[in-house]
Amino acid sequence: MTFPAALAFAALALSAPTTASPPGTSAPGPTVAVEDTMHTSVPEVLVRAPRVTLAEILDRVARGEARRDSLLKDESFRAVVRLVANQAGPAKQPELESETVLRVYKKRPDRARSVTLRQWERHPSKDKDGDKTVNIRFRSDMSEEIVNFAFRPEARRDYRYRIVGRDLAGNHLIYRIAFEPRSPLDAERPSGIVWVDTNDFVIVRQEVDFTRSPVPILLKGIHHMVIERTRVDSYWLLNRVMLRAELTIPMPKVGRSFDIGIAYDDYKVNSGLPDALFTGKPE
Repeated sequence: MTFPAALAFAALALSAPTTASPPGTSAPGPTVAVEDTMHTSVPEVLVRAPRVTLAEILDRVARGEARRDSLLKDESFRAVVRLVANQAGPAKQPELESETVLRVYKKRPDRARSVTLRQWERHPSKDKDGDKTVNIRFRSDMSEEIVNFAFRPEARRDYRYRIVGRDLAGNHLIYRIAFEPRSPLDAERPSGIVWVDTNDFVIVRQEVDFTRSPVPILLKGIHHMVIERTRVDSYWLLNRVMLRAELTIPMPKVGRSFDIGIAYDDYKVNSGLPDALFTGKPE
């Protein structure tokens, strides 16, 4: 048999179906031999490698956050701010008290402008000039200190840190790092957990708890706050902020407890915002 003919016969044998036959009888049609002479085993190998220290992780987070900040020259986004009143009592249900939609513009080094696109209030209130009062401001700083306040280099002397988990999300390794004030006397400083994406060493999520109210005259406490970022093109940017707070004295129409949520979307980054867009004093 020539080599091409043998190759064609082998291909036919591999593709032909086989059927089981009773013991002692031959199966009809071609059959495929099963190789059972190669029995090998590979011994387990223990690999030892130094693990990155917590101090090095904190240094990388500081550098990653600084790099994220340095990439942003200007940005604009839409912010939706909602206030939900949590009335006490079994018959009471949380109600949306107000919603404000803004377009926010920021540009280095210190320019910021907010334009109110829409505002709704369940119980409208007017000032003496008959206009609704809007008092929502956004800082010109694009470093998002609300996310990384405990992981800036100058904050290392005020907080303790520990790794509480490592998770795989797709091809991303995520560190969960807890932080808390070093001194019991610093109870006004919050504690919490951050999620760090080690591809960029940027904080992508943070959960914060306050032992003591930062504004005890007005707020009895802030029970929980969650901050999340999302990736827009190659930039990590704020996605939403949520918190629940309790007042020291109930407010009319709001009650004692309320939720605040801020959603960020429709980002435009490094689009070359003109200086003429910013009027008045920097915010």
